[in-house]
This record gives sequence, structure tokens and C-alpha cells, in this order.
Amino acid sequence: MPFIQCDIRRGRTTAQRKDLCERITNAVNRITGAPTSSILVLIREHAGDYFMEGGELLPDYVAGPNGEDLAGLAALNCKSS
Repeated sequence: MPFIQCDIRRGRTTAQRKDLCERITNAVNRITGAPTSSILVLIREHAGDYFMEGGELLPDYVAGPNGEDLAGLAALNCKSS
């Protein structure tokens, strides 16, 4: 049984997490041939500051209109200013 674990920053909606699980399940099914009924996906959410990228702690995820990370974009813009 494939068991996929994802650690993500908190802030996504239930619908976004469900979509992520469905897409991961479908990809694993397509790539491995494992039946979708046997694929388990676990999502663990953490505060943004539990993650560090490029030496900087990250903010919590904030969804934009197309799912882009507004909080991450704002943090990047602050760095480049």
C-alpha cells in the first residue's frame, strides 16, 4: 500500500487539501499502477515558522485568487526591496 506523507504550511482550506490529496492519489495510481483504494495520503500542517527557506522563516500560507501563496510573495517582495 503506497503511503504518501506531506508536510505543508497551515492556511489552506479543506477543499485545497482535498484537491491536493486527490491529485497525489491520481499521480501515484498513474505512475505505479497501485489501485486508488490502496493509496493513503497524510497531510500534516505546521505553522509557517516551522519551515525555513533560504535562511528565512516562512509565514503561514495565505491563498491568493489562483492558489498562489500571497504571504510567500509578500515575504519575497520584502527581501528584494
